[in-house]
Amino acid sequence: MRKHLLVVASMLLLAFSVMAQNQRTVSGRVTDETGGNLTGVTVSFPGGKTGTVTNTKGEFTLTIPTAVKQLRISFVGYETKLVPITGDNVGAITLGLDSKTISEVVIVGYGTQRRTEVTGNIASVRGGAVAEMPIQSFEAGLGGRATGVQITVPNGVVNNPPVFRIRGVNSLSLSAYPLIIIDGVPTFTGDQGATSAPLNPLASINPSDIASIDIAKDAAATAIYGSRAANGVVFITTKKGKLGKTRFNYDGWVGWSKPVRLPELLNAQQYIDIKNEGLKNANNPNRYKANTDANGNMVDVNWLDVVYRDKAFSQSHSFNASGATENTSYYFSGGYTNQEGILKRNAFGRKNLLFNLDQKVGKIFTVGTKLSYSNEQSLISGSSGSLEGEAFNSGGLARLAFLTSPTTSPYNNDGSYNVDGAQIGRQGNPALAVGIYNPQVLLDLDHSNTENNHIQANVYGELKPFDWLTLKTNYGIDYLLMNNDIYQNNQNGDGYASNGDIFNIYTQVKRWVWTNTADLNKSFGKNNFGLLLGLEQQHDDYQRYGLERQNQTDNMFNTIQGGWLSDFSTGLDRGENYLYSAFSRLNYNYDAKYFLSANLRQDQYSALSPGHKKGTFYGFSGGWEIAKEKFWSSGGISNVFSNFKIRASYGKVGNMAGLGNFDFMYLYHPQLYGGNPSMYFSQSGNSELGWEESKKTDVGINFGILKDRINFEVAYYHNNVDGLILRMSSPPSSGLPSTIPVNVGSLFNKGIEASVNATVIDHGSFSWTSNFNFSYNKNQITSLLDGVTEIPYTTSGLEQTSINKVGMPVGMIYVVRSAGVNPKNGRRMLINKDNKQVEYDPLAKAYYDMEGKPVSAVSVTSAVPYANTNPKFVGGFENTFKYKGFELNVMLTYQAGFSVYYGSNAGLRDQRYWNNSTDVLHRWQKEGDVTDFPKIYYGDNVSNGSSYAISANVFKGDFVKLRNVGLSYNIPSEVVKRAHLGGVRVYATAQNLAIWTKYPGPDPEVSSNGNSPSGQGIDRNTLANGRTVTVGVNVNF
Repeated sequence: MRKHLLVVASMLLLAFSVMAQNQRTVSGRVTDETGGNLTGVTVSFPGGKTGTVTNTKGEFTLTIPTAVKQLRISFVGYETKLVPITGDNVGAITLGLDSKTISEVVIVGYGTQRRTEVTGNIASVRGGAVAEMPIQSFEAGLGGRATGVQITVPNGVVNNPPVFRIRGVNSLSLSAYPLIIIDGVPTFTGDQGATSAPLNPLASINPSDIASIDIAKDAAATAIYGSRAANGVVFITTKKGKLGKTRFNYDGWVGWSKPVRLPELLNAQQYIDIKNEGLKNANNPNRYKANTDANGNMVDVNWLDVVYRDKAFSQSHSFNASGATENTSYYFSGGYTNQEGILKRNAFGRKNLLFNLDQKVGKIFTVGTKLSYSNEQSLISGSSGSLEGEAFNSGGLARLAFLTSPTTSPYNNDGSYNVDGAQIGRQGNPALAVGIYNPQVLLDLDHSNTENNHIQANVYGELKPFDWLTLKTNYGIDYLLMNNDIYQNNQNGDGYASNGDIFNIYTQVKRWVWTNTADLNKSFGKNNFGLLLGLEQQHDDYQRYGLERQNQTDNMFNTIQGGWLSDFSTGLDRGENYLYSAFSRLNYNYDAKYFLSANLRQDQYSALSPGHKKGTFYGFSGGWEIAKEKFWSSGGISNVFSNFKIRASYGKVGNMAGLGNFDFMYLYHPQLYGGNPSMYFSQSGNSELGWEESKKTDVGINFGILKDRINFEVAYYHNNVDGLILRMSSPPSSGLPSTIPVNVGSLFNKGIEASVNATVIDHGSFSWTSNFNFSYNKNQITSLLDGVTEIPYTTSGLEQTSINKVGMPVGMIYVVRSAGVNPKNGRRMLINKDNKQVEYDPLAKAYYDMEGKPVSAVSVTSAVPYANTNPKFVGGFENTFKYKGFELNVMLTYQAGFSVYYGSNAGLRDQRYWNNSTDVLHRWQKEGDVTDFPKIYYGDNVSNGSSYAISANVFKGDFVKLRNVGLSYNIPSEVVKRAHLGGVRVYATAQNLAIWTKYPGPDPEVSSNGNSPSGQGIDRNTLANGRTVTVGVNVNF
């Protein structure tokens, strides 16, 4: 018996020995893209039935057969990877977020929904896409990342709000900004500053704190927000803690920006030669002469170098701590950002804190809070000349950099400033530079600063008495507390006449929102129902007041104080509005195959007159996931199409953004008259003023091929907008003041969107993913007031370059047509209002027909709608390459089918005192010359478009930009461990690296008129955008 047992034991030992020889143990570590440890990741091998999970340090050990060549790494929400086994330790394995999984759940109004069940049109962008870009606010980084979204950074002034449009222009005068919802609370948008230093409230959000961005575009996705949803809705979700112990993370970068594509200006000698030629042609005996400095050298100043920084330094640092247990989730972050603009004395600073907390109390109750505080400072010496209404400011620094004479120095030879009253000194030149201040004085002495303390907070309670019912109440606030400090020096510029001016302006904008919802979700077999019911109240309070003091010569003593005898009020602005709403949403699907949805909201808004305060808005949609039908798989179609969904929606939404709090009222304003209190008629109201209403249709298909390796989305939309609001001027004979807001007409946008997301290569340690999106939009005004077919739009008070006309797109360029330059005599040829060709003689300051007969003068009355400023095509092309620890991201954006009025060109060709671009070197000089630059005559401000806008300064704006290039590297785990760190990633990015365009100005993607729908596509003395390079590091502790 013992012999038999010994034999059996020997056989068992031999079997175990053979098994041991056929197995091996491998280990490794799994991290996310930031280098942070991932806990609970499943590690297995293809064909195997056993596996393991990573510990809290992201580490794993797994015994596998020796024949296994790959490990399978998978984790919910992340991409699944097959990793080749190269040794007993496979090192650090980085899992990227799974784009398909990310989009499985999207934010919708007052809740979330599975992507597969959504029947509206919602685009999603992960927060990481904008986290490490050198931008002040997240929306500046969205260009090219989502279909139907057009982002335009209007100029190089830091913290200036980008132009943000979804599916074209949906208004003539109200805000075109979408509604921005941050963690469930609507926030403020647009420039909220009261100075030349703009203030973008969205810059309060540190991009590093954003988890996801969901962009809702059609009525099915936006109607739940009713009267505020015509321009689309953008949902921002900030980060929360993830299950596991506390994680610490630091992210920091430094960068440098420089101006690019600035115009080439004349040097001093060229300037003297050109001006003297013009004087000679004008029969003017005066001549320009070279000026010399204290050392006897010729004065030759490139004012671009005076006004622009060669290298603007920026830095940003963020630190966060986060974690979660089964009952508690927390996220805390702090950040510091300081960015210099490419304009000297222009800078943006931000200090921000964010705290998110969610706490389960028992089994059915959850409470939570979010608190965000940000202090922002926007600094600038004075007017940049680039914000809306600033294009013709005499102190506009971008304008002065273009036009100031290179023969005049910032300083006299004794070191004092070169000034002549409010203007720059002539220094021997025959003419005083009227309207040209000394930029150096403004940069040294003036300032126009904005400080904002932005508080965003909300607290909620959520009760779940049954699995199918969730009751929630949420109270949120959004406060902007702003101080504006302006100083205009007494030596030169705007403050000269008052011997120095200081302004102190205080603004506070306060909003509270209280939302209560009941969310019911119940299934009966394959029938799935969801019903949302809600009530919401929102109150906005606005107050602005300020004081001015004159005779102030010290820019360091700039605080208004009581007892001063020369204080003047800058005015008081006080207002409030109230919005009360009831809303509901019904969702139904059968077997996740057939989908129906309906949204309904009724808003009552205090800013509209009785009888017009109430508006009802709705959205209906349906979808069909055909790929789940039996015929799909039985017919073999599923071998090609892994999913195929069609959807359609229709609804009505509204717009009220930018509407005054009391626009329907007739108002009187207090004043002193003869030292006695009195009142005057200040505003004529409109008791019939109503909403702008948009009726939206959307039809789309989503499908995937090659097992969802390539996914397509295609949509057609049509948006009809009625009740467009414009402020119409009152005729003087009516005795009514100012302008009256009127519902004047209608327009439409229609177009096609398409996107392709593909995993081109996914092989071992190398992967290549690609995204291409394309949007086509047609915009057209269909009606205005009865009997009115066109309404011009004026930029400040000096130039009329845009027009709204029935049958044409919004904001058409409005110019006098140029027929070129007559090669016989060098005169500018124009088309007058009678559609006849005439030419302008600068010497006689008269117009003649082509036979030499005098004709009436050409003016803005001869202007015609000339070119479309709305891009017909907008999109982006992004590619991401990953190899082991390296990642390369390349982002291209494009816009096409639009034109830009290059108004700066009119100034750069003007033949007064102003400097010119080197285009003047190609002027007409003798009979037979073929050129678009006419013969020069000193004092001629007509031939090149300064007196009125001409078509010679209109150019195609089509472009392709190398928007962003990013390269990163995850330091190997074995190296990181020695430093007792969780992960380290280093990275570098470059923005605006290259542009391909025929537009001659610095950048076709500009807007001198800010976010104005009717004044887009105008580049008048605009500060150029810069090229930025950054290097950074992300560390997990």
